[in-house]
Amino acid sequence: MMAELRSMLESIKKPGPGKQLQGAERPVSGTIRMRGKMVSASSLKVGLSRLSAFRNVDEKGGCVSAMIVESADREGRPHLYISFLFGPEAMEAEYSIPPEVPNPAVRGIEVAKTVFTALSLLEIRGAFLPEKADLYQKTMEVLDSGIHLADADTLKARYRLDSLLAENSSTKAELAGLKAEKEGLNHQLLALERGRQDLEERVKSLEKMTDSELDREIIHWVGEHNGKLDSGRFCVSFGIGGQRLEERLDSLAKQGVLKVA
Repeated sequence: MMAELRSMLESIKKPGPGKQLQGAERPVSGTIRMRGKMVSASSLKVGLSRLSAFRNVDEKGGCVSAMIVESADREGRPHLYISFLFGPEAMEAEYSIPPEVPNPAVRGIEVAKTVFTALSLLEIRGAFLPEKADLYQKTMEVLDSGIHLADADTLKARYRLDSLLAENSSTKAELAGLKAEKEGLNHQLLALERGRQDLEERVKSLEKMTDSELDREIIHWVGEHNGKLDSGRFCVSFGIGGQRLEERLDSLAKQGVLKVA
């Protein structure tokens, strides 16, 4: 029966421009076969005609054929397509794998999904009843193909990608913390710079003190410290040298203003 179905499929199928000579390393087509029961050719034809995805629905010799055309060439001939042929006890779907398809295995999985969906819709309509055991077997084969595609290299790449994403997230958080710390240090440096400038201005102003102004500061200091003068602290506070302080103390002593012990 399946040989008869394939023979009939070849006789009614329109050839696509992607068809190549047999023996090529890369497959140009693939086939999915499914055992099942066609209730009647007429009801199946009606069921297929009501599904918008199908075209060229035809009945011949007790079998029903139809196509899902995904793309066509400039002359309207099917290029990327799935060709269905339903017999009383089986279904065969042949699909094209033109050069533009990057991965024939992925193409096979995608076609299997379309075929299983179509069979499910036809089963709901009572037009074609796929054999459950064969359907389960074909489903397992498709799952095995999917697992094979996710090989060790792909899993390693995925693991590496996840690791890099986690590392990138950690680095971003660390960078955000460093930026916040840098801003805090910038504020501290700015405050220190302002303090330094203030001190420089104070030193400059003290260095410009006249002898009279310095004498007043000495007298004021002595008055606030019980008549005592800490030369070191005074020089640091007013930014003057010890020699100049000694000169002013000697002058004040000669004037009788201070008594230097």
